[in-house]
Amino acid sequence: MPAQTLNVIGFAATVLGSGLGIWGALKQANAYYPFGIWEFAGHVCRVFKKAIIDRGLKGTLKQIHVATKLGEIKGEDRAKSLIGLYLVFCGFFLNLIGAALALAASIMESATPK
Repeated sequence: MPAQTLNVIGFAATVLGSGLGIWGALKQANAYYPFGIWEFAGHVCRVFKKAIIDRGLKGTLKQIHVATKLGEIKGEDRAKSLIGLYLVFCGFFLNLIGAALALAASIMESATPK
């Protein structure tokens, strides 16, 4: 298999692994945020925007505290958290495969006479 093909497959495995890891981490943390994934992303953006604009943590911590209280009311879905853990491990495994393929491609490329 050519080194370039290994690089492309390694890149795809790494991207997929990173995506699975992010998704898994969000599923694991389901008790900490009271809304869906898109609302969560919007909330993260608002929190960072507030921290940058206010140049302080008072308003930012207030928003986070409100979300925390709502998350406590919602509770944790343990099955969802466990699925998240499995996704994180699968993501790490795919990242490992991607790195190994990139390393193999690099070794093949350097071993090829010019």
